[in-house]
Amino acid sequence: MKGPNPMPPAEISITIPPDSRFIALARVTAASLAAELDFTIDEVEDLTVGANELVALLVDHAVEVGAVHVELVFRVGDDRIEIECTTQGDHSPAEASPDPLAERILAAVVDEFDLGSGSGRIVKVRAAP
Repeated sequence: MKGPNPMPPAEISITIPPDSRFIALARVTAASLAAELDFTIDEVEDLTVGANELVALLVDHAVEVGAVHVELVFRVGDDRIEIECTTQGDHSPAEASPDPLAERILAAVVDEFDLGSGSGRIVKVRAAP
């Protein structure tokens, strides 16, 4: 049986335009990193769904307030992946109201999440082998 792949802590940053066509980039990156850490198929799927929800919320917010771009930061540890997402650029500071359905989905698929005005964060932890 294959054990977890050792991966040094890493931080990967990606900047995307506020366009829903680029949300797939977050899903693919999250799934790739989770696979490298030997997350189970269910954990990979949960993280992918969580990344999709988080980035979709922030892309929608960026479009509403006229943000220039959305920044994604993936932080990888031994057994966890954190994704932080923020809107960037000259825009009015509109207060984002989190979507209750998105909050329920995030609560079901990730271990931690925080949503704010123009920012959000999710964390998925790999189950012990």
